[in-house]
Amino acid sequence: MLVYLKVENFAVVEKVELNFSPNLNVLTGETGAGKSILIGAVNQFLNKKVPETAIRGEDNTLVVEAMFSAGDDEFVLRREVNKKRSLCFINGSVVPFTQLKEKAESLLNIYGQNEHIFLLNATNHRIYLDEFCRNQLLLNELSEEYNHLRTLIEQLGQLKKKGENAGETLEYITFQINEINDLKMESGDDTRLEQRSLILSSAEEILSRTHKLIGDLYQRDRSVYAVISENLKNLDFLKSIYPTELENLTEEMRNFYNLLPELSSTLSNISGRVDFSEDELNEVSDKLLRLNRLKSRYKMNLEQLLHRRDELLKERNLLADMDFSLSEKQKEIEKEFLVYKTVNLKLRNCRKEKAIELSKIIEKELSSLEMSKAKFLVRIDEVEPDPDTVSEKGTDRIEFYFSSNPGQSPGKIREIASGGELSRLMLVLKSILRDDSNSTYIFDEVDTGIGGKTAEFVGEKLQRIAENNQVICISHLPQIASFADSHFLVTKEFKKNQTYSFVRELSQEERIQEIGRLMVGSDINDAVLKAAQNLLDKNKK
Repeated sequence: MLVYLKVENFAVVEKVELNFSPNLNVLTGETGAGKSILIGAVNQFLNKKVPETAIRGEDNTLVVEAMFSAGDDEFVLRREVNKKRSLCFINGSVVPFTQLKEKAESLLNIYGQNEHIFLLNATNHRIYLDEFCRNQLLLNELSEEYNHLRTLIEQLGQLKKKGENAGETLEYITFQINEINDLKMESGDDTRLEQRSLILSSAEEILSRTHKLIGDLYQRDRSVYAVISENLKNLDFLKSIYPTELENLTEEMRNFYNLLPELSSTLSNISGRVDFSEDELNEVSDKLLRLNRLKSRYKMNLEQLLHRRDELLKERNLLADMDFSLSEKQKEIEKEFLVYKTVNLKLRNCRKEKAIELSKIIEKELSSLEMSKAKFLVRIDEVEPDPDTVSEKGTDRIEFYFSSNPGQSPGKIREIASGGELSRLMLVLKSILRDDSNSTYIFDEVDTGIGGKTAEFVGEKLQRIAENNQVICISHLPQIASFADSHFLVTKEFKKNQTYSFVRELSQEERIQEIGRLMVGSDINDAVLKAAQNLLDKNKK
């Protein structure tokens, strides 16, 4: 919703600040007063190039600033343009123009001459029809089937790609599997081999050191064990005199004394198991060498190499059964494609049924807007699905066709509808399909060439749209102005050889005067003012 708009130095506007109603806002004014200039100012958020003539004065900076609310969020868009540079801001931060435009497009819907982006894009026709049909559940189902089908097709493509070089791939995979299998190693074997290699390569040193330790600690006449045994009585004597100092140390000495036989026995067992074999050492070293080469080549440890072998075995089996795999995947695709076609047909039938209803409603609504001879057609070109060209939105082509003159065959809207016709079409479409999107719709030229009761119908439709959305409408008709929640008057003054446009919100009394002026021009009397008051009272919510 557009909450606030400030415009400075834009064409004939020196400075304007406006606060808008969340519902229906109408701008009126005399011909040439500059009613459409505010639309042009807002368009500066959407059009990158700003003509130099749009900037008021030689040295001034054109400023357009707007505050929008979207739920609990607020956005302030600002653009500053002078003859030297152009700056764009969102919430005070400088951003590229594309980012400013993207944000503005998400917040604004402008319908005026050359601004009917919605109607000029056939993709939006499909979106509108589906919203009218309430097809979201069907679209979700079709999208799910589409994604599943695309996944299967991608998998088939990957299988085919593998199958193109299946012979070479099989040969290389087999080589890798054999290379790992030739190690004849399982999980944890690398640690055991490294330990065995260390024992075999250090056998002589192990025997030498264990024999010396056993002799020095336990077996020789003057071993540590014998010396401690001789001195335990001496230590006990000293402890009896110095119990505090020697109690714990004496206990530790006895523990060590008792430990020596056990240590000697363990060392004897170790030395007894050392059996050096040069052949075994060579075999272990060769295995470790081959393992380290593979670890280096594949950048993997033994556990990862074994896992890689298991994966390669699966891949080899898959390649070996490639023909079968391709056939099975093709069957999956055909089965899923039938499901997709079924959902696509449901969607098509629903669209066709509702398209007729929508066309009748739109023609009836257009008739009330002095377009009684207008023809509106929702054209659905059926396109049978193909697995390679399916779409998550359905395969049929949908486009709105229209004609405003009797005897003229309906043609594509983007090719034959005028600006005023496009505005009325958008007004009808938006009044038929009301939503709770809280969007901002700006209508320009919507009342071109109409009057009387038709103008009142237009006002009713604008009011209907404004129930759930914000509407800003430029008008020259009293019937439309009478529906406004907020009424703004655009005036023009000529002073100091320059033209100035001003905009202000009208009070209730001022509204009566302005609606009276719209009714009869400058010749306003009491009867006109009473008629204006009656019109306001009649169309008040």
